[in-house]
Amino acid sequence: MMPSPYNPTRRNRNIGTPKQGHGTNNRMVVPKLSGFQRDCTVQIGAHIKLEREVNGRKTTFIVEEPHGGCAHACTVEDLEFLLSHIPVADWAGLDTFVLRQPTRKSRMLNPVWGRLYYHADLAFLGSRARWSGPAVFLEACKVDDIIKWSTSLDRETTDELDRLRADGHRVDRTARTHIISTDINSVRATQLYRTLLHEIGHWFDWLEKVESPAVRGEDYGELIDAYFARPKNEREAFAHRYADHWREILHDSGVIPFGRIGGQLVGEDACSDIRA
Repeated sequence: MMPSPYNPTRRNRNIGTPKQGHGTNNRMVVPKLSGFQRDCTVQIGAHIKLEREVNGRKTTFIVEEPHGGCAHACTVEDLEFLLSHIPVADWAGLDTFVLRQPTRKSRMLNPVWGRLYYHADLAFLGSRARWSGPAVFLEACKVDDIIKWSTSLDRETTDELDRLRADGHRVDRTARTHIISTDINSVRATQLYRTLLHEIGHWFDWLEKVESPAVRGEDYGELIDAYFARPKNEREAFAHRYADHWREILHDSGVIPFGRIGGQLVGEDACSDIRA
């Protein structure tokens, strides 16, 4: 008789490797949000909350206290001024803007200038108060930070690099790396003249494709599914076109660029300075 090929003493080569799940529960990753950022739950730390009227609409600005060497490049007054020049109908229903301090983990693994949440659930540290609804987040950034990108870029990332140059960031190239040097003014230009308009562009797209058809009687759930079923690059292209369109109009009319309005939100004592 031929011996059985099975040998119970032979060690499985996959034991202790990622193939068997080793280390998958402690990877350094930012938890992904369901629905392409359509929903999120965010805990807001020490902050101030300001109620302003923009073109006759009550608008809420939440400013989270920066820390870890981060700063808010834009002021509430900057946002208020720019929003006053955008048609109210384009951001109808979007009345909350958050200057947020991202976590260290988020800054390391998923840094962004800002983002739109179609439905945000905000919890406030030390309080039972909660708030929910659509919101635009602009994130505090490291002052005089260095960002490194590979020289192997696709078309979309190359276009983004050109936009960063236009915003005033210094871009140097080494053999394998693009080195992007930022400062408070270049970050402000990116967030105020581009990111804010870009996120409003996403919201305008949402109004056209979800909210308006729903008012006419179409199924809201089906509209949402159809909206997020579109390719991401299609939605991003729409938002870029919207931002480019309004940036050109505002520039030609002399609205932008404009100097910083109000206090400069830099450093960990920024919120306490405003309270004073």
